[in-house]
Amino acid sequence: MSGLDITGGRVLDPGQGIDATGTISVADGLIVGVDVAGGRAGGDGGSGGGDGAASGDGAPGSAGDRQVIDAAGLLVTPGLVDVHTHLYPGVSHYGIEPDAHCLGRGVTTAVDAGSSGAQTFPGLRRYVIQRSRTQILAFLNIAVQGMISRLVGELEDIRWASPGQAISCARENPDLIVGIKVRLGYQMVGNDPAPALRLAREAADALGLPLMVHVIDMRPALDWLLPYLGPGDVVTHCFHGNEGGILGAGGRVLPAAVAARERGVLFDVGHGEGSFAYHVARSALAQGFPPDTISSDLHAHNVTGPVFDQAVTLSKLLHLGMRLEDVIRAATSTPAAAVRRQARIGALAPGRDADVSVLELREGAWPLPDAAGATETVERLLVPRMVIRAGHARERAEPAIPGGARARGSGGDDR
Repeated sequence: MSGLDITGGRVLDPGQGIDATGTISVADGLIVGVDVAGGRAGGDGGSGGGDGAASGDGAPGSAGDRQVIDAAGLLVTPGLVDVHTHLYPGVSHYGIEPDAHCLGRGVTTAVDAGSSGAQTFPGLRRYVIQRSRTQILAFLNIAVQGMISRLVGELEDIRWASPGQAISCARENPDLIVGIKVRLGYQMVGNDPAPALRLAREAADALGLPLMVHVIDMRPALDWLLPYLGPGDVVTHCFHGNEGGILGAGGRVLPAAVAARERGVLFDVGHGEGSFAYHVARSALAQGFPPDTISSDLHAHNVTGPVFDQAVTLSKLLHLGMRLEDVIRAATSTPAAAVRRQARIGALAPGRDADVSVLELREGAWPLPDAAGATETVERLLVPRMVIRAGHARERAEPAIPGGARARGSGGDDR
């Protein structure tokens, strides 16, 4: 086949203002055409396949020398970008296989968030990134060894932090390293996170790259950290339910968090094994403080629950009241810009990489846990049905959660 056409689905690319039935044409690993009904873009009233319809089967056909994928009744979005994952199996205790759990679950670009440091990144590049079909980028841990074991926090001994080695490694690998990662929980740095933050900040500033900060279980509260962050830096685990989080007195979003967002700091979900609470996210959303990016923090200790995959994480935010368009934006164009790859990924536009996710928004009833001991029944579930990475299609059929095949019929229109 010289190319493929994905046709008949609801093309939803909020970053490009597109929401209409259409066809995405692909050739030689690039998007070569985006043809939507009436040439119309965006808006809550746009026509399309209906976000809950389940009639399309994603079945491929052919038209001459081109493959044709029937996406009727399905959502066609830019390839999902998961900005917080752990993809270093065999070295990090968190590591999972990227093609099974990222590309195989609808994610075309996954960002490893600090599994490797300067002395272990060469192995991540050679043995994981170069051998995977999933596009993998990385935040480099300021600790030279990365995140190897739960037995000892990576920066309990601050001598493991080396800004010089991090800077050298990032400069040697600019195609893959998109920022610096530091975890400031007491389990990783002890009771005083300031030295680790200072060294990570030094490396990120020297490189001109973002700093991603793991904020759960910091001994000082979040408002201590935020003044040290600037445009493009990322607060991950922003809706954790432990003390010292984004909600202050009376359950109000911290004024320091509002001010940080106003100056360009990004707030990322980073669901993880223990870093997402429904009640915190619901309160923040009600106060007009949605996440900028919706990542899974998918790793070996949560892939069978409570996270499962990025699509399930997106479904939880949809359940909490985010609009479908905003959920998709937080998993496509915004994370693509956060890792400074917006010229190649995160959008359905001619000349971009042919990375496309085909999703069903299924109606039913699924009890889904957060990471703080609560379970809520989610009535709409985003299910990856097909993923196209660099122009190559890969079919998926069912969601990752137990019982995910159960549905109660087609849904309404979320626009």
